Amino acid sequence: MGNKALGKAPAEAVSKYGSEAEELGLTRAEYIRKCIEVGRLVFQSSGEMDIERLRNLSEGAGAASFDSSLETTEGDLTGAILSNLPVDEHRALTKEEVRTAVFGTEDEQREQVTEALKQLSQQDKIQPLVDDGYIKTNE
Repeated sequence: MGNKALGKAPAEAVSKYGSEAEELGLTRAEYIRKCIEVGRLVFQSSGEMDIERLRNLSEGAGAASFDSSLETTEGDLTGAILSNLPVDEHRALTKEEVRTAVFGTEDEQREQVTEALKQLSQQDKIQPLVDDGYIKTNE
């Protein structure tokens, strides 16, 4: 698996996906990847929609959790892994693909950490140091 450009999307689609991702607190890449994974869950390898799976996903609002938080607890982690794994062996994911589906790419993880550090600094909950380190404030 690697980062490959699949083509260019229309500007309005990029803007729409960016807005939807922002509302959910995700990067656009994370949001699009999660949409693709949901699509993979709903469509069978034959290309036909799995109506029962779609019904289960929609009735269990929140049942398919795509938590990509780096603070995932062990129980949440197993749930996130299960929600991202397909049931069809022809669409099996490697360990690396599972890691990326749950936590995002290394670049996305760095971006999430950078954004979280920026927010914590703006809230005066942490203090950046000269040597690129961080400490908690007394608040």
